Amino acid sequence: MGIIKRVKEIVAADIHSLLDRCEDPESMAKLYLRQIEEQIEKISRVYAGQLAAEQEYLVLIEQTAQIAAKRMRQAELAVDREEERIAEMAIADKLQHEKLLQSYEQRLAAIRSQLAALKDEIVRLKELHLDLHNRLHFLTLRAKAAQAIESAAAYPAYRTEQAIRGFDRLEEKVRRLEAGASVRQLLPYPAGVPMEQLDHQEEIRTELERLKAARSGKQAG
Repeated sequence: MGIIKRVKEIVAADIHSLLDRCEDPESMAKLYLRQIEEQIEKISRVYAGQLAAEQEYLVLIEQTAQIAAKRMRQAELAVDREEERIAEMAIADKLQHEKLLQSYEQRLAAIRSQLAALKDEIVRLKELHLDLHNRLHFLTLRAKAAQAIESAAAYPAYRTEQAIRGFDRLEEKVRRLEAGASVRQLLPYPAGVPMEQLDHQEEIRTELERLKAARSGKQAG
């Protein structure tokens, strides 16, 4: 269990180091997430090494058990043949391999215990990482929304009033233009002929009638 304890000590030390270095909460949270990712990678490498060791000990246990069984058969055969010296040698080798087998099995049990602890730690860190990642994402969205609301609230009221007055003046100008257009549509003059031109033609006709009347009077006299 020394591996797990050491990993936890490293994680705690890294976290305290982060707290000392960071002042911005968001930056600290992101760094903390990266630290967790690094710890997951470290533990995963240790876990992979322990898995390889487990397989090696499984092979050793199988081979040692086979040798011990073989020496037992050799000892039995030597006893049947009354070859006591050979039987003693076979029994001695069998006992030695049985001790090795016991040692290998104890080591395998320790490795499997460490594997279980490492796996639990990996699962815990992954769940922690996911939870903190989701919380950071949610808090970031909340922070952006709060900043947007604050920015909108800080928009000067006089600017809003100026914009409203500007639109009011524009609307009034449009109404005057529309009213002028409506009046012109009701006037009895040919389309496309300016009012000034119509007034000038009326003046010419009046002057012409006056001239005709004057000329007619002279001719009658």
